[in-house]
Amino acid sequence: MKTSIWMSSLGLCLLVGCATPELKLDPTLTTFSREDLEEMDEIVLPYGNRTDNFRKLQLGVSFDSIGGVDKKTGQPLTIDPNLCTRVQTEMAKLKRFTIFSAHNRGGVMFFQDLADVDSDVSLVEAEDVRNIDLVLSGTITVTKERQDRYNDTVIIYEVECDFSCEDLKTRTVMFAEKSKGRTARKVLLSFSGRKMAGFDDSDEQQAITQATMKALAVVANKLGNAFPVGAEVTGISSSGNQMVIPIGVEEGIGNKHQCAIYVDDGGVPVPIALAEAAPGANKSSLMVYKWNKRNVDAKPFIRELQDAPRQFLKNNKVYAVGYGLSIPPEWENAYEGSMDEQLRLK
Repeated sequence: MKTSIWMSSLGLCLLVGCATPELKLDPTLTTFSREDLEEMDEIVLPYGNRTDNFRKLQLGVSFDSIGGVDKKTGQPLTIDPNLCTRVQTEMAKLKRFTIFSAHNRGGVMFFQDLADVDSDVSLVEAEDVRNIDLVLSGTITVTKERQDRYNDTVIIYEVECDFSCEDLKTRTVMFAEKSKGRTARKVLLSFSGRKMAGFDDSDEQQAITQATMKALAVVANKLGNAFPVGAEVTGISSSGNQMVIPIGVEEGIGNKHQCAIYVDDGGVPVPIALAEAAPGANKSSLMVYKWNKRNVDAKPFIRELQDAPRQFLKNNKVYAVGYGLSIPPEWENAYEGSMDEQLRLK
């Protein structure tokens, strides 16, 4: 009986190809949805909230590729020499920052109003490098690994970014971490072990680039959470439920960006509400969906605002600050649903 069970298990294993452990392919990001925030008993302001950062920050970026290795053969991988430049160019899509790239022949340069990396990129020399607020630097390492299965081989590309963010004015390291991005490709084999279909080695650089974009999304996510975008509220509706801030997409506010509304109470920030943004190019409308009524300091401000919204805005400094950073749609398309990986790993 035991032999029969063992043979049945072996036959099943051969049929399904001895399934390998699940491979984590999507980046792990810290995000804030409306549903998540509504569950808070009391509203807590985003970490890193500072009104002196309520402007478009100047970010210097410098990444160096240090190559890669094939884990099975020990041979070095050929890495596209333009990969680091691509990383720095992609960072220019983060409208929260004006990006200065130190990877260009002309010295410190910045990409301004970059819409797409495939379009013509205009490089303009920085007027004063001393205006740079932050410097993001890092290295990129690529590894290639094979998992041989019964009738196919899975090829995994992992890109690791070892990066740090430094305040250039104070020489303070804000954070230093690693991020990883993975893509996977499948090669179909015949019973004799010959390659029949699937991934072609000529597409290797594309696979590496996609893995790099996933690692970069983690870096951008960390940046956005460390330096949230915000502004002073400049307009309010007669009901008090809708507000306006003078920043929009071009400053880093995304569609349905979750924001906290707070009042400056003698230098103490008192959160009074949660709101969702509907951004324009340089202006955003905020719709309040939750008031911070359980906070004793917030209660009197909320009553005063709801009684006379416009007078309240005249008498108080009211601010809005976002949770997290809006990720460029192009990046989301690069890994959302892991379509590319699902097609090849089925």
